[in-house]
Amino acid sequence: MSTTNVIDVLRERILCRFPLLFLNTHEEDRWESELATLALDMERGIVIWTATDGAAPALDGQTGDHRTAADFLQQITAYPRDHVFLLKDFHPFLKDPFVVRRLRDVIPKLTEQNKTILMMGPDSEVPVELQRDAVSLELPLPGLEDLREELRELLIQRQHQGEVNLRLSEQQEEKLLKAVMGLTTKQVRHALSRALLGRSKIDNEVYAALISEKKYMVQGSDMLEFQELAEGARDIGGLDALKAWVGTRAEAFSEKARQKGIPAPKGVLLLGVQGCGKSLTARAIAQMLAFPLVRLDVSTLLSGGLGESEKNLRDVLNLMEMIAPAVLWMDEVEKGFAGVGEESNDATMVRLMGRFLTWMQEKKAPVFVVATANSVTGLPPEMLRRGRFDELFFVDLPNYHERQTILKIHLKKQGLDPADFDLGHLSDKSEGYSGAEIEQSVQTAVIENYTRGGDLEQKQIEDSIDDTVPLSVTMEEKIFELREWARSRCRPATPDSRVLQMLEEEHREKTGEAPPKMFNLIDEEDADEAEEQFNWRTMIAEGRVQAGLLEYVSEQDNVSLAELQQAVTEYVATAGEFGLALRADPHVVLWHGMSAEIAAPLAKLISDRKLYLHQVSGSRYGDDAASVALPKLAALTNDRLSKTAWLPVTISAVAPEEVDERLVRVARMKLCR
Repeated sequence: MSTTNVIDVLRERILCRFPLLFLNTHEEDRWESELATLALDMERGIVIWTATDGAAPALDGQTGDHRTAADFLQQITAYPRDHVFLLKDFHPFLKDPFVVRRLRDVIPKLTEQNKTILMMGPDSEVPVELQRDAVSLELPLPGLEDLREELRELLIQRQHQGEVNLRLSEQQEEKLLKAVMGLTTKQVRHALSRALLGRSKIDNEVYAALISEKKYMVQGSDMLEFQELAEGARDIGGLDALKAWVGTRAEAFSEKARQKGIPAPKGVLLLGVQGCGKSLTARAIAQMLAFPLVRLDVSTLLSGGLGESEKNLRDVLNLMEMIAPAVLWMDEVEKGFAGVGEESNDATMVRLMGRFLTWMQEKKAPVFVVATANSVTGLPPEMLRRGRFDELFFVDLPNYHERQTILKIHLKKQGLDPADFDLGHLSDKSEGYSGAEIEQSVQTAVIENYTRGGDLEQKQIEDSIDDTVPLSVTMEEKIFELREWARSRCRPATPDSRVLQMLEEEHREKTGEAPPKMFNLIDEEDADEAEEQFNWRTMIAEGRVQAGLLEYVSEQDNVSLAELQQAVTEYVATAGEFGLALRADPHVVLWHGMSAEIAAPLAKLISDRKLYLHQVSGSRYGDDAASVALPKLAALTNDRLSKTAWLPVTISAVAPEEVDERLVRVARMKLCR
């Protein structure tokens, strides 16, 4: 709720003669000014009381100590009608039964005299005796426009002080403001002044300095840990599909997106093999979004007292909303919610998970949740359902090119030149190794070489790799199970390995050589070329239709066959006398009027379980449904059809919860419009 909206709510409450309002805020000065302006606009007198200075203005002829809470409450009725009374930090006095009783005695007279008491402070807990008469309001921190005004005033002040004129683009300005959202006005002024001091341009150090201001807000929490953002996307070898996905979601947090009613992304679940960069990715995501990163250990929420665990979670979520925009990182979430399911006997954990999932669905604050997990066995099914997270990504062991990039990153960190080493050979030797295991192999070689002296050689790293037994060997069965589970349920964090495999096989068949450098999506020098190579449009235009169709569906997800045909028609001939039908029942037509160039690869992709069909209603096809001169089939039955009918479907890279084997066996057939 914005400042303007809260002012309107307060105005309404005062006009309706609400006797007692609790106002929760840490911004005393800002809201005192806002309330004074509101009283003036409403033609109401305003009296401000503190325990140190008493009432201002004081009542003429007052008796007793006006700084005493109980005495002042008794004096309120003696003030003229149509007054607002602002009591600062009054909450400690509400622990005194005498003060509470005195307040209850005064409330009926307040309504008669058109007076309202506003109790302002950081704690808005209402005593049970007053809950029927009081309303509690959370006064918001400064919004985007308030912050924008503070920033512009600071820039004007810099000019007057003779500092370098700092010109900000619209994007830079918004990024600066997002970095300080969640701070009070005073904190914003200090943070911006310090971060921009002596600066002639805006860089990542400025954003990092602003974000670090929020760490003081979580220092008092035993459950939350502020994370420094030392790593970025460049420190991650691979995971380009995940990086690209996060990059597009970052735009959804912009002010333009908010004005257009685009909902803020909820979060992402990273499932994968240990040591493959999930935790590093969480830090990189926060840096890409320019949000502070706060880590939550779910197990710390548990407390012995009745209702204490739920209160801990409530406090954590409230704090996250206060410092928003922010990234909430829940590391190894499967351990925190282990065993929580539909038949769980742990009532506390069930309630915690239910409260957390409800918050994720209903939260309005821009809090992006990054949950990481090494296993699916401990994850509750409710957390894996679509709609909880925006996406589920599977982080697999790095491929050949990703291992090269990881080696390059860690060699550079050790002050070594990657060009001095045969990265291709090292990548071959480290097949099946995680990123963490590759890092450890490099570090071990560096440490052992230090004791010997001399320059680090290729053989030393090779020996270090050979001496390491990777998890892919010691936990082979578990990794296999994890991959099989994720294959049809999660989106690959690396550009679809199936697409990569197709391209590599094509290249080997044509040349008999290993794939060239262009397949390495992480190499900074070839990033643009690599991105173009994995663009579905480029793939299809160059004749790699099957790989291109797979990439298109993986990117768009859940598209109709008509939409797919229309999307690719610019790059390949799509119209023809073919279509798709079920092998189990050729009378069941999925689509028609297709060329052999797209019908054949689509049928193969579906039959190979690389793409999946989902039954939908005919309305999903919109105007395209009119082109189908066949009766519409609502659903498949156990009986074969006697006449040809159309079954509307969408196509996706994600398997449905229950796969109908008939929708897997698809054939290309001659089916003209």
